[in-house]
Amino acid sequence: MERFDRAYFDAPQDRRNTGSIKYGTPPAGAPEDVIPMWVADMDFPTPPAVAAALRRAGERTIFGYTAVDGSHWDTVASWYHRRMGWKTEPDWFSSVPSVLSGVSAAVRTFAAPGEGVVLCQPVYYPFARIISGCGRSLRVVPLRLEGTRYTFDYEAIEKELRRVDCKVFLLCNPHNPVARVWTAEELQRLGELCLKNHVVIVSDEIHADLILDRRRHVPMASVSPEIAQITVTAMAPTKTFNMAGIPAAHLIIPNADMRERVSATCWASGMAGWGVASMMAARAAYGESEPWLEGLLDYLRGSRDLLYEAFPAGSPIACLPVEGTYLAWLDCRGLGLTEEALHDLFLKKAGVWLDDGDMFGKGGQGFMRLNFACQRDTLTEAVRRIKTAAGMN
Repeated sequence: MERFDRAYFDAPQDRRNTGSIKYGTPPAGAPEDVIPMWVADMDFPTPPAVAAALRRAGERTIFGYTAVDGSHWDTVASWYHRRMGWKTEPDWFSSVPSVLSGVSAAVRTFAAPGEGVVLCQPVYYPFARIISGCGRSLRVVPLRLEGTRYTFDYEAIEKELRRVDCKVFLLCNPHNPVARVWTAEELQRLGELCLKNHVVIVSDEIHADLILDRRRHVPMASVSPEIAQITVTAMAPTKTFNMAGIPAAHLIIPNADMRERVSATCWASGMAGWGVASMMAARAAYGESEPWLEGLLDYLRGSRDLLYEAFPAGSPIACLPVEGTYLAWLDCRGLGLTEEALHDLFLKKAGVWLDDGDMFGKGGQGFMRLNFACQRDTLTEAVRRIKTAAGMN
């Protein structure tokens, strides 16, 4: 049996010339040896069970329409119950190509053109594009940074929810990019505000399995039966098991009427069903790859600790607490640089390709997002380059 230890995740992987977005053409001014640490996929092999399932799928001689049957959803439901304590029912699930396509369908279902969708920034930047791109009104409420910890500004959120045309609250749980894992108490308070104001919650929980603080993820829909009835949850094995190139996401909707409405939107948009490879890969991920995930989480904790040591609180570049995800939110405000100068420092001077904080909306200025799901040697070299460029050695 293969051991998923440090040696396994330390093994170098060459992803260049494979069509990888992460290793594609870097921004202008990047050196030839730039280290890509931007887009959120991992430089580790996808679990062996998933790769084996894809090989079996490839051995088939007919690739016709494929039904995702109840036994598949039983496997997924068992995963959520075991790892999160969340009891779901197979008929709550539906397949969608990606979490973003599911989020888009839910937003378009419950908010009509011109109606409001509340979003707390900084947050994963495609959310704002989806809301504005489909003609809905983007209502931004900044997260509150108290010391090194982000929280919700409940008073500001409620002010937006009270508006008569506000229909959806779009949640990121765990949060990308600030790496918060929201507590049951935080989610309860937020959910009750949405209940009170008759606002649907659309919750992106794609990072739910990547919890680094040795505690359970709390799905928004698990907080209470009442909150479950107004919540659409979007999840996938793709982030957890490094299979983002495979369309294998799903929506979980306990409310039958809401489920039918979202399904109608998906069909109207041509977003229905998976192929055989998606189903086989997803089942191998949830059904056979838990030991791989446990090894990954241990490895990521070690990498996070390396960043904590390199960029402690109070330094010109400080790594804020990473409770979940493999994305570090670096507070670079101590450098006193403009956004352009900060971009150039990391990309051109250090040769490390990150995501600029201002991409994530209000409150992102002066921050950078670093993907540390890479080999430890690569991370060590990136840290060395950043500290040298910033004069922190």
